[in-house]
Amino acid sequence: MKLNILKAEVIFQTILSLGSLFYILVDYSKQDQASDFFIALFFMGVANLLGFLIRICTVASKFHRYYFFGVILFFISLYAISSLSINSNIDFEIYFMGIGGILFNMYYLIYGFYVIKNYRGE
Repeated sequence: MKLNILKAEVIFQTILSLGSLFYILVDYSKQDQASDFFIALFFMGVANLLGFLIRICTVASKFHRYYFFGVILFFISLYAISSLSINSNIDFEIYFMGIGGILFNMYYLIYGFYVIKNYRGE
């Protein structure tokens, strides 16, 4: 049963990620593409958070710790970058947030497939 829950969660995350990417690519010609990108990134982040809670409740893995502390470190570094560059160019912060969000989403998907592949009934 736990394996089916994990598979459904990973499938949902993959579909959401690919759907968001497809939406961004189709809507690329519009002027407000940056806001669309961050809206899609927000929904992926919320889905990753809910999926992370599901993963914690269903299976134990060392990758939970890496993901959790990585996200905390990411937000601490984002806060530090934002507070150090109050009056300077905001582009670096935006790029850092976007690239970091995409990398965390990719890590989350990869570690979901890894957990499923190496799952042993507990």
